[in-house]
Amino acid sequence: MGFVSFIPFILAAGPLAGYFTGNFLQKKLNLSSLCVFFGIAFGFLISITEIIKIIKAVNRINKNK
Repeated sequence: MGFVSFIPFILAAGPLAGYFTGNFLQKKLNLSSLCVFFGIAFGFLISITEIIKIIKAVNRINKNK
């Protein structure tokens, strides 16, 4: 159950990290504002993949019990 409690944090952390990374790259490399959008989208996709891994791990643990 401990793994499942981290899902909201992972779901929030990915887009936030993408926002800050995209914003940094936009300012440092003088890119368009789409860089921030792509950073957020990429962070969201990474968060979803991590959540899927957590759910699979929890299912595997529950099967073995």
